[in-house]
Amino acid sequence: MATKKVIKFYAEWCGPCKIYGKTWDKTIPTYTDQIDFHSVDIDKDKSGLANKYKVDSIPATVLIRENGTSLIKEGRLSKEQLTELILS
Repeated sequence: MATKKVIKFYAEWCGPCKIYGKTWDKTIPTYTDQIDFHSVDIDKDKSGLANKYKVDSIPATVLIRENGTSLIKEGRLSKEQLTELILS
């Protein structure tokens, strides 16, 4: 059975990514038993995921639903926005 996935795209040099990383780290533990979470440093992305999901700017968060559809949110999300994305 497919599982919902959430991927955070970031870079070490990105200031907004560092701030968003703190929100990410505080939010995802609540949902780790239900959803697969991944973080991808775009400078080290050998898998091509950033291209696959057409990530144009960072930070970016991609939700991949069980049915394979995806939704991308670019920019720093608040805890409420990230929770809303996770639950959508």
